[in-house]
Formats: sequence, C-alpha cells, structure tokens
Amino acid sequence: MEKLEEYKAKNFKVVPILDEKNQIVDILNFRTRSTLIPADAVLMAGGEGKRLRPLTETTPKPLLKVGGKPIIEYNIDRLKNVGIKNIHLSVNYLAEQIVEYFGDGNDRSLNIKYVKEDKPLGTIGSILLVDNFDHEDIIVMNSDLLTNIDYADFFKTFKESEADMAVAATSYHVDVPYAVLEVNDSNAVKSLKEKPRYTYYSNAGIYILKKDILKMIPEDQFFDITDLMDKILEMNLKLVTYPINGYWLDIGKHEDFKKAQEDIKHIRL
Repeated sequence: MEKLEEYKAKNFKVVPILDEKNQIVDILNFRTRSTLIPADAVLMAGGEGKRLRPLTETTPKPLLKVGGKPIIEYNIDRLKNVGIKNIHLSVNYLAEQIVEYFGDGNDRSLNIKYVKEDKPLGTIGSILLVDNFDHEDIIVMNSDLLTNIDYADFFKTFKESEADMAVAATSYHVDVPYAVLEVNDSNAVKSLKEKPRYTYYSNAGIYILKKDILKMIPEDQFFDITDLMDKILEMNLKLVTYPINGYWLDIGKHEDFKKAQEDIKHIRL
C-alpha cells in the first residue's frame, strides 16, 4: 500500500499489479480505485430492521434507498474503491432480494458470496459460515451504515499498531451545564471544572481483525462482536480504536433514515 501511495503522489494514473512471477494480475486505475487494501470484507446484512417498520416489512433494511441508492450499495462501492474484491454478505431476513440485487458481483468486477444463518448467531457468529478467506486480514462491518470513513488510513493504522483487532469509533460529547466538583474519599474538593465537556468513544460497527482471531469464536453459537472484543482483552491481545473524523450515521430508526435522506445531499460517500 505504501508503494501505491508513492505512485499516487507522483501522479501516476495507472499501475500494473504483478504476482510473485512478475505476471500482471490486475491493473490499478487511480481514477476508479484509490488504493488496494489486501483484505476480505464481510458485511452483516441479516437483520429484520424492526424499528424501521413498515418500511422493512417487504424490503430488507440494507436495500432501503437513501438518495435513490440502497444503503448497503454505498458500502460495497466504497470497499471496491479501495481495491477490495472479495465481499461476503451475511444474510437472513428477505435474503433472496439481496442475492437477486447483487448476484455474484461479476458485473461490478467483484466476487460476492453469501452465507445464511439457520438460527441467530449474533453480530459476528455467522462469519464462521464463510468457507475461506483469501487474505490474512478481514474488514467486518454492519451494512446499514452511511459513512465516508477512510478505509486506507484505517487499515494502515491497524497494521502499524500491530493489533489483533481494530474497532472504528465515533466521538460522543456530553456537555455538563454546571460547574463540576472533583472530590476525594473524604469529600474534600480537589478541583473545580466550569461547565466541562466529556468525550466518549462509541463502537461504530466497523472492524478489522486478523484471520487467526476467528478461532476464538465458538461454532454454531450465538456470539456478538463485543463478546469477541472481551475475549481479546481477557487474553491480553491487542485491541485498538480508530476515530472516524468524517461522516457516520447508523440508520436504525425512522429519524435516522430521514436524516440520511437530507445528509446525502451534502456529503460525498
């Protein structure tokens, strides 16, 4: 990736990609793809979207349109833009509509495959249904997000940190409208903060993890991504966060969907 960034900085427009035998296996056109991230991707697209009913009674939430385009398609297009070709969709509710819409991805120059839960497996358990991953790193994300996260920088940060897993995070600010007293065990005041702002970081539903981490997920059991993060911490493995400095919206409720319709007019995804 670093070499590609050098070519890009030097205004190269097209770069051939060679294998170990110096055979051309791909052509990177910087007009259509910004880089090549060596990772596979898994998008979780099986939820019922109950809070968005009646919109989701006959349409799966990932296919609800924002600005005339399905939510999930924005994410797939942005993954394609950073060179990710192998995309696995974990489907369940009204799955046939998603399969019909994207097919095998060949018309998009992608390799799209599907896995379907026979029973609820949580927010990460279904990843074990994927037969094989070509790369050692995997991007996992919810399919109902609208975001312009910089995947290249996210992946670069993950690799440079030598982490086992990275989680993208959004900042959440709490403004206290009063002066806050900090006291010790004896209720003696240690400091005074006038109307402070506290910043917390929330899980944004986008992750990068090493393929080896998958062995920590129990087979055929309900298992959430937060359970995996707990296991990583318990085993003293490295879990890092990556702050999203751009746009991010989790479309979970009607007001979120309405907001997305307005935001899409002013942001670039």
